[in-house]
Amino acid sequence: MCDPVIMAGASLAMGAMSSYQQSNAAKQSADYQAAVNRNNAQISEWQAQDSIKRGEVAEHQQRLRTKQMKGSQTARLAANGIDISDGSALNILSDTDWMGEQDALNVRDNAAREAYAYRQQGANSSANAGLLKFKSDSENPLMAAGTSVLTNPALGTVTGAVSKKWYSMSASKTAPLTGSFGTPSSAASSSAWA
Repeated sequence: MCDPVIMAGASLAMGAMSSYQQSNAAKQSADYQAAVNRNNAQISEWQAQDSIKRGEVAEHQQRLRTKQMKGSQTARLAANGIDISDGSALNILSDTDWMGEQDALNVRDNAAREAYAYRQQGANSSANAGLLKFKSDSENPLMAAGTSVLTNPALGTVTGAVSKKWYSMSASKTAPLTGSFGTPSSAASSSAWA
């Protein structure tokens, strides 16, 4: 059978190594996840910029459609001999301008909302990256290994056995030289002075 001290020492070593590896893995995982979140934040910003650019193009296209519609209305009204500078014809063309502008502004607002959502998503990713970086910085594999050793119940077995052996060895070496209060015994003192 193995010596209990050797078994306890092996338990301490294995526990320390396991704690070190777990802490190191947690640190590396948090670093990796923080990097992924920083990349996601950058991608969200690119998506926000893209949505603004797409919104500008769509807004311009909406205004072009409105002009085309107004041109078609003007041509039809004029072909029917209606004066487009007065009355119902003018109201129709004015309404077309107003509705077309409202549609263009809605396109712009929708693009701005989409960009805002992407930027919020990016801000959340950045905040999460900061939290994960803090988590990584607070991981200390050596401290985890040391704590594992100090809190392992096997430590009592090792220290108890070592201290017991140390006391028994130190007591056997000093016993013949000392008296009851730490003074040389009469046999030791007489041989020392002879």
